[in-house]
Order: sequence, then structure tokens, then C-alpha cells
Amino acid sequence: MTTIVTTLLSITLAKAADSTRPTLADGGISDAEILTVIKRVAQHQIHPLAEGDYAAVKSLAEAKSARAPVGIAWSYPWGVTLFGLERSTDITGDQAADAFVVQHNLICANDYDWLARLEKQFDKTEATALVRGTKIKSLFNLGNLDSCGAMGNEILESMLRHPEQVTLAEKAVVERIADWVAVKQSRLPDGTLWRPTSMGGTLWPDDLYMGGVFLVRYGRYTHEQKYIDGAANQIIHQAALEADGDGLWFHGYFVGEKKHAPFKWGRGNGWVTVTLVETLAAMPANYPLRPPLLNILRRQIEGLKKVQAADGMWRQVLDQPELWDETSCTAMFAYGIASAVNHGWIDATNMVVARKAFAGIAKIVTVDGVVKDTCEGTNIGQDLDYYVKRPQPDDDPHGRGVVLLAGTEILSAAKK
Repeated sequence: MTTIVTTLLSITLAKAADSTRPTLADGGISDAEILTVIKRVAQHQIHPLAEGDYAAVKSLAEAKSARAPVGIAWSYPWGVTLFGLERSTDITGDQAADAFVVQHNLICANDYDWLARLEKQFDKTEATALVRGTKIKSLFNLGNLDSCGAMGNEILESMLRHPEQVTLAEKAVVERIADWVAVKQSRLPDGTLWRPTSMGGTLWPDDLYMGGVFLVRYGRYTHEQKYIDGAANQIIHQAALEADGDGLWFHGYFVGEKKHAPFKWGRGNGWVTVTLVETLAAMPANYPLRPPLLNILRRQIEGLKKVQAADGMWRQVLDQPELWDETSCTAMFAYGIASAVNHGWIDATNMVVARKAFAGIAKIVTVDGVVKDTCEGTNIGQDLDYYVKRPQPDDDPHGRGVVLLAGTEILSAAKK
């Protein structure tokens, strides 16, 4: 009798163990494994921060000798990273990560406030050298969407989550960014954001995120739908010029030559996917601009599913299967597909596509949270070899935040 009981217990335990192993239906990765990756990558971003010395000064020399803030950065990849880090706390509950984002943004805002006062106190030309030496110099220089949109988006996300901690300095930073994105950035006659001095004048799918996602969150912050409409129209206008019949997008459009770029770069498509789901999520039900955006998203997702590699990853150039796996676009597509499933825009069976993608990503994230195989910053290429030879440095900043977004959105399905 004892032998029979022992045998039955062994069988029961074996079945229980099997039930926790990831299956094909899970995309080959368990929730616990996804959570582990999120925590590793999130913890890898946290480092010491410290305020600068913002005391009143009587000369520029005195200002130059003042203690600078420690640990802050200002760039669009870092903005995406902070956005992903803030979002990841919904799953991890990591209060230290949440506090890090809040503190980082407060320090940036305080630094901006101090430097802006110096520009008023002293001759602006004389103060320029001081500004150029700071971590937030792009916020002062502006000149393009890369310099402000992604950082502005994550600051707004933090402000919306923590309204009780919002400062006047943060509001001033957001208003400066909004003035650039909504008013001063160059636009075509139909309102499409473009880069008039880049390669003879170009449209970039990247700018759907750099400008559009900020507009979405700014619309939520101000309760003005016109900004969300603006982001939606950016997508619609660019789709008419860059989206191919298979739903995938070419990497940009040459305005003067009236032709799209020759290749379907992975991360360029990723910016589109992320911006689509962020914009749709901010729209009321039955809103007039929802149907065209849903059509663009669904067509792109169907196109992406056809070129996903067996290991779950997507390639550096999407329709070139011989090229290397690229992490950032894979994470962006996983995020977008998971978000579309969670919002009910596509069938729930598509979640396995996102999970399979994250299973591929998990294999190239180290135990220390370093994300590998991410393409560094990339221009619009004119030949395939340009994309083939792009460097893939370990822990390139373009991969970190989107991995956090992807894992968080996949695990959010359990909360829906």
C-alpha cells in the first residue's frame, strides 16, 4: 500500500512540475522567467543620483564652480528606458525603481530651472558655454525631436502617476518641450513632422515616437484631444507614404524625390508599432480616427507574423531572413502585439507571438541585466550593407527600455 501511495504521489508531483514548464502555448517562456528578466534589466538601470548646487551666484565663474548634479542623463534612448522602468513597476512593485525615475526627473527639472535663471541673470551668449557643458544641454539647444520628445514623454508619465509630487520646475520643462513639438518643429503643409535638413528633406518613422507619443501623453496631461489627434494624423500621413502592401514600413521617405527609403528596418517599424498602440490606448471608444489606426496596426502585425524567425526574434531588416536577430525591434513588436491583445484589438491567440518573441529576448539578457544584440543609432540607409554592418554593442541604450515595456505588457495580461 505504501508503495502504491508513493508512486501516485510521485506521478502527481511530476504532473505539477510539468504544468509549470513553459509550453508552446506559452511561447516557450513562463511568467516567472519573464518577471526575472524584467527585474534584472530594471535593476541594471538604477544608480546613484544627487542634486547639484543651485545656490544664487554673482558671476559665471562662480556658477561654473558650483557642484553639478550626479547621475542624470538626457537622450531619447534614455527617455525610453525611464519610460519602460516606470511602467515595469506595475508588475514588479519595485518602489526603488519608481523613486529613481521620480528623483531623476526632479533633478533634471531643478537643473534646468537653475540654468534658465543664469541665462536671464547673465548675457545669454556668455551663459551658453555653461549650458553646453551640462547633461541636459539638448533641452536648451532643442532643434529636433530626438532632443526632447522621448524624455518629455517619460516625464509626463511620471507626473501623471505622481501628481502630488509635480513641481513648477517640471511643469516648465514640459511646457518647453510642448512648445517645440507642437509649435516649432518643422512640418509639411499637411502638418506632418519632418526633417528638412536631413538627406535633402526626410520623414522618419522614428519621429512618430519622438513627437507623437509625447503629444499623446501631453493630451492626457492637458485634457486636450487635439494633441492626441495630432499624433494620430502623423501616423496616417506617414503610413500613406511608407507602409507597403504587406503592412510593413519602409525606413523613411525622401520628400524632394517623392520616394520611400529602400529597406524595411526593424526598429523603424518598431517605433511605428509602439506609437500606434500608445495612441489608440488614449482614444475614446468610437472615436473617428480609431478605425484607420486599427487598420494600420492590424496590417502591420499580420505582416510581422509572417517574418518572425523560428527563435521568436525579428531581423535587422525585416524581410531579409539571412540578417541577424535584432533585440530592440523584437521587444517593440512584442510590446505592441501584447498591448493589442490586452486591449482587445486583435485575437487573444496572438499573445503567443509576443511571448515567443520574449523567449528569444530572454536568451540574450545577461544575469546582470545587460541587453545584447541591439542595433545602435541608425540613419536611413541607401544600401543593404549599411544595415548589415551596423554595430551591436552590448547594452546599447536602445534595447533596455523596450525590453521592460514588452515584458511588462505581456505579464499585464493576467491583470486584465
